[in-house]
Amino acid sequence: MVLWGWVQQHRVLSVLVLAVFIVVCAGGTAWALVFRTVSSPVTLRQALRTYRREQTAKVVDSLRNHLPATGVYTYRTRGDEGLNLVGVERSFPATTSMVVTEASCATVSWVPITQHTETTVECRQAGGALAMPRLVTDESIAGSTTRSVVACPATAYLLPPTAAVGQRWRATCTLAGPDEKVVLDGVVVGPDVVAVGGQSVEVEHTRVTLTYAGTVHGTNPTDYWVVPASGLIVREQETSAVSQSGVDYHERMAAMLASLRPAR
Repeated sequence: MVLWGWVQQHRVLSVLVLAVFIVVCAGGTAWALVFRTVSSPVTLRQALRTYRREQTAKVVDSLRNHLPATGVYTYRTRGDEGLNLVGVERSFPATTSMVVTEASCATVSWVPITQHTETTVECRQAGGALAMPRLVTDESIAGSTTRSVVACPATAYLLPPTAAVGQRWRATCTLAGPDEKVVLDGVVVGPDVVAVGGQSVEVEHTRVTLTYAGTVHGTNPTDYWVVPASGLIVREQETSAVSQSGVDYHERMAAMLASLRPAR
């Protein structure tokens, strides 16, 4: 009652205090949104450190297994990602890296920013096939950090055996647990030629679509241009739109290999 009496006697001053309070709160909210959507590009030096730390086999092993030569590959990139929340949007750098390490299978990690990495495991199979048994995404955005692990059977291909135009395949994968199903659908678009560093490279163009149908739902179609003999991805184009607990996430990415020679 005492406070209300003071307000009644000092109405103008009370309005000014309230206005300052509102401005400070709004400014604090905007600051939080801007600084929670962090984007720290991964430099070539950082990517090389990742490669040298994770490398467990010699380059000759990857060649013998018909997998991409190990090292850090540079890609010309465009794209962005964000959430359906105000201010939660960020672009990918114009130049990004893919770190390729190898044991019995190749581990291919796209590392555009420290807050976002995507890793695909490539395993060589009979008939020139390349299976992708594991896809991992580490994401830090809007103040939360998540790890998405999609585990797939041997029939989940990046490139199917004896690839032919129009060839299709399907596999049921899991996300986090066996109750979270992810359906992988693939199709061979056809052979293509891509210019990389002034050289013409013959590739196979495939499209792999992940469809999420659990607590996470949505689609993630990705186009790959792959060298069949080595499994090297010379071009990649991804569009993702998924939702969870009322939050929508989107990503658009296009990456083109700048040089066939990796840094080591």
